[in-house]
Amino acid sequence: MSDQEDPMRTTLKPVHPWTTPDEQKSPKLSSRRGTLWLIVLVPWIAAHVLLFRSLYREQTVTTADASSHIPMGLPFPFLYQDQAWYYADKVPMRTHFLSPYDFVTHMIWPNYFLDLALVWGSLLLITWLILWVIRKVRRA
Repeated sequence: MSDQEDPMRTTLKPVHPWTTPDEQKSPKLSSRRGTLWLIVLVPWIAAHVLLFRSLYREQTVTTADASSHIPMGLPFPFLYQDQAWYYADKVPMRTHFLSPYDFVTHMIWPNYFLDLALVWGSLLLITWLILWVIRKVRRA
């Protein structure tokens, strides 16, 4: 039986010059793209979690007037909350972020985006440096 008549013989699909067969595609490109998204996305989520967590840092209220404008958020205050009616008779007192449904809350968007850029940029830089050190160690 000749090769042309052999039913078990596999045939190759015609391939355009600008593409490669599926068997020859490099998995590194999709792996690198997925890793890049992971490197960017994890610090992005961590930055939001840290900014939200910074709202729960306790603040000291020393006067009744100060309780009407309590700054919250790190590194720059990006949220102010009015807790005057709640703390008017309890000063000095330590407080943190309370429900925005019960307490008037003002968001300062430029400060929030500045904090987000600083925290996310810092986490991204730390992640890149850690990966760079790991790469250097593996090569050595």
